[in-house]
Amino acid sequence: MVEPRLIDAYGRIIRKLRLSLTDTCNLRCRYCMPVDAVFMDKQDYLSPQDYEDIVAELIDFGLEELRLTGGEPLLRGAFPEIATRLARLPLRKIGLTTNGILLDRYLDVLQDCRIQSLNISLDSLELNAFQQMTHGHQLARVLENIQKAKERGFQIKINTVMMRGLNDRELLNFVNYSRQLQIEVRFLELMRIGYACQEQTERFISAQELIDRLRPWVTLEPVASPLDSTSFNFVTPCGARLGFIASESQPFCGYCSRWRLSADGIMRACLLKSEGLSLRGLTAAQRQATYQSLLGMKPYRRPAEVSHAMNRIGG
Repeated sequence: MVEPRLIDAYGRIIRKLRLSLTDTCNLRCRYCMPVDAVFMDKQDYLSPQDYEDIVAELIDFGLEELRLTGGEPLLRGAFPEIATRLARLPLRKIGLTTNGILLDRYLDVLQDCRIQSLNISLDSLELNAFQQMTHGHQLARVLENIQKAKERGFQIKINTVMMRGLNDRELLNFVNYSRQLQIEVRFLELMRIGYACQEQTERFISAQELIDRLRPWVTLEPVASPLDSTSFNFVTPCGARLGFIASESQPFCGYCSRWRLSADGIMRACLLKSEGLSLRGLTAAQRQATYQSLLGMKPYRRPAEVSHAMNRIGG
């Protein structure tokens, strides 16, 4: 194995990349973007060859894991070509973050491209709350596609952004959902990013409050996780697997191992930093110099908030 060489001044090793394929989406989740969101020109997208070149270079610097994101990555017309190119590279793991609406159309492609790890956004199990949170009407389709992916043997994690007064009453329902399907459900704190900042005061609910609510009803047994994990995890005697991503109340910046590449070629060292460096049109030597510059741009402490939209940087 190649020894990692992307190590910053705090000893953090960059070994994971979130790779955004598009900023467009077929939902309008209220913590992500407004209903009338404006998207980037598709001509500004990185090409499949660009993605392959950049990821191949980063593998030489120790990159091990890749996650394809958006927006909704399955809306990218070139998704099969991009996935096929990346699958040829010596990565330890390739994953996908998706809202699940188009998942059934791509299960064969995903398996052919060894993309077995799926993070699926599911913010409610109730029709009305799902519509309130996503401005979408596809809950039944998403649930059906999760079941199909489970039956095909994919490794699934459900991502649920908890918002007070909207879906927090469903906490035990999600525990039962995890138990019934034998898949992990992760509860995410509402982050101070872009459009979601305006709802923080009214809607934020901490991971600790969620845990405190569960404890009278569910025994939570801690599970060890890697230091650079975004979640802390539990299992229950009934067989549920639960995770909590406490980005606001318990940030994990000190061990973060991730960079993010937007669909238009901006590499960012942190989700919560507006600043990034463009890789578009650079030679291989120029990109490699840019990677070294990025090492000095990753904050050690969590920034308070950021104004850019979540869908433009990759969730």
